[in-house]
This record gives sequence, C-alpha cells and structure tokens, in this order.
Amino acid sequence: MTAVVGILNQQAVAVAADSAVTVRGANGIKIFNQANKIFTLSKRHPIGVMIYNSATLMGVPWETIIKSYRHQLGGKELTSVEEYQSDFINYLHKNDFFMSESDQLSYYEDFFYSSLISIKNDVSKENPEILGLGGLEQDKAFSKLLLGFLKKFTQLIESQSEKCEEFKNVSNETILDFIEDPLKKSVVLFFSKDYKPSKALFTALKKFFSTIIKHKGTLDNFTGLVFTGFGSEDIYPKLIPINISLVVKDRLKYFVDRRNSATISYDMNSAIRPFAQTDVIDTILSGVAPELESTFMENFELFFSKYNELLIKEVDNPDVETLIRRINVPELISNYADQIAQVKTTYHIKPLMNAVSFLSKEDLAEMAESLIYLTYLKRRITFAEESVGGPVDVAVISKGDGFIWLKRKHYFKPELNGHFFENYFNFEG
Repeated sequence: MTAVVGILNQQAVAVAADSAVTVRGANGIKIFNQANKIFTLSKRHPIGVMIYNSATLMGVPWETIIKSYRHQLGGKELTSVEEYQSDFINYLHKNDFFMSESDQLSYYEDFFYSSLISIKNDVSKENPEILGLGGLEQDKAFSKLLLGFLKKFTQLIESQSEKCEEFKNVSNETILDFIEDPLKKSVVLFFSKDYKPSKALFTALKKFFSTIIKHKGTLDNFTGLVFTGFGSEDIYPKLIPINISLVVKDRLKYFVDRRNSATISYDMNSAIRPFAQTDVIDTILSGVAPELESTFMENFELFFSKYNELLIKEVDNPDVETLIRRINVPELISNYADQIAQVKTTYHIKPLMNAVSFLSKEDLAEMAESLIYLTYLKRRITFAEESVGGPVDVAVISKGDGFIWLKRKHYFKPELNGHFFENYFNFEG
C-alpha cells in the first residue's frame, strides 16, 4: 500500500510519498521499501505526477511509461495541468498502451481466474457449509450461490456507478468478443474437470465482467495518477487525480477523480489532498479519526432507537406509542451528523486551511513530509501491517522555480555517478 499527499496554496504545491510497496504472492505478503512514487513529468517545466496503489498498467511499470512520456515531451510546455493529463492519456493510446493484444488476453486469463478465487472466498465466508463438500458437490453448490452473487452485484454496479468515458457508447458484445476466450479458459481452470458450468452461469459471468470493465470504480488493482503543478497559463497550482485500471483492445478504463481534484484560485487559497491510506491524515485534518466518528454515530443511533423502545414500554396509550414509532430516527441522526460536520468545519478545518494558505514553500514541504511520517508512525507503533514506510520523498513545485526535490532517495550513490547529473538535461528523457 501507499501514502501520498499534495498540499497546495497560491504560491506552490508540496508533494510527499512513502516508499513502501506491498506484493501479494502465493505464499503471502511481502513489503519492499524502495519504490518511487513521485516523478517529474517534464525536466524543464513545473509539472509532476504521483502514483499510488498499483505500480503497473496490466504488468507494464508506470515508471517506464512516465519516463517514456517525459522523453517524447522534451522541452514542450502545455498550457494547463488538464492539458498535461489529457496529453498523457493520448500518449498511452498512440503507443497501444505499451502492450500487444496477446499480452492483454494473457492478463485477462489471470485476472478472471483471480477474481473467481476472490469471489469464492467472499461467498464461502457467508456460506461456510460449502467448504465441507467434496469437489463436484462443492462446484454445484458454489455455482448456485455464484449465480445469485453475480446478478446482485451486476445490478448494484449498474445502478450506483457511471460508465467510464471511453466505454459510454460501447456495447457489451464489443467487449465480450474480446474477453470471451480468456474467460472460458479461466472458468475451465477454476472448476473441477468433472463439472461443466451451466450456460446461465457463463452468461452471468460475461455480463458481470463486462459491467466491471465499463463502469467507474469496482476494481482493487487500479492505479491512481495524480498530476500536479502548473501549465504555462496557470497562475495558481492545480491537482488532478485520475484512476486507471484496464485496457480492452484500443480502449482505456479510466476516469478523473473529480472529488479529490483541487484548483487553487483567489477564493480557494489552499487544499490538502491525501491518497491511498488516508486515515491518519484525515484525522489530523478533521480533528477526529474517521473510524472513531463512524463508531460514535452507529452507537448514537442504537442509543436513540433503544431509548424510543424504552419509552414505548412505559406508555400505555396506543396513540402515543404510534407517535413515537413514527419518529424518523435516520433523519434525526443525519441532521445530527450535519451539525457535527459544521462544527468541525468552523472550529477546526477552516482555521487549519487558513493557516496552510500562508505557509512558505519550506513549510509546505515540512507539513507534507510530516503527514506521511505520522501515517508510518501509526502503523509502526500498532499491530497494523506496516504498509507505509521507507524513505519519504518530498518535492515542491512552484511557478518560478519549477520542480524542486527536497528529499529524494537514489538506488545508486550520487557521488559515484556524476555523469548521470551531467547528462540529465542533455537527454530529454
């Protein structure tokens, strides 16, 4: 996992990221602490990009893709951060996403198979009795439960999330023509040799996976790319995150994460945007731990409901009992939550953000580094998995000075590789 953050005010944006990367294999989890998550998008202009979650696009390292883009960009400067983001997506298309169709198909075989394993684990938790069945009987029982699971979640995805931009006018048949063969192979591999899945189950699987591909969200193995800095016409910094997860032939599953975007202006003079593991940073920003606040609200709702039931027991008048039962408890809880949010905003969040708007570049950088370190510290001193750690890379991007590293790890010793720094600007990549 990861912790990255961008802190913006009217003069600059500071970015910081840890170095931990979590690798999940057949034998368990391994955490490495030397990953790079902040990159210059141009060697000559004030624009950078951070990555979080998956370090690859269907197996292709993002570091390779980003540096390849930087090479072809050369000294060209674009007018806005939005234009850099759009140009980067166009670059992926022009280069066929750095993978062949056969590579895509191989990836989907693994993806469908691992997804089926994950679904089986979820279904088995709710229906542990199927684990005690034999191979063929277990397949039959699981298939029946799987069919219900697929229909339920397909409808849920379709009702709760929009389609990604590049899949809005794409039919299911177009996707299925491409993914049907790897899906068949993964289904054959998943079930025992003696069991043949029904046509209804395979149809449900096709609809489920095509829906996952077309709609926003729904995948754990996405990559967050956070573009930040200045275009040539940007007076104030911007931060634009996008989520990218899959490639289907010549289309890319991605969308702009508008909820976490930030555009500094005269009216909005500061912003803090954490990504990936945000619990500690959210606690500092809001004044209360999100999981603790959620527990408070749940317990308050239980208390309110129990209180009403106690009143009903003490009242003999049926009319009064009816009136008590008509009380809309969820609405009252929602209003209470809104009032708490208003108090947090007025007395904690606004004063904090007002202070951030006046921070110098040095203080922005120190704050960004501290937020990442505090996230690491919480993992370190509790029994949580230490999925945030390693050196913290820190940079500041300003209109006048460009992209400036304050802390950056190297996999090599700088004093032994003077030629690297001498040649850095001689080669645009």
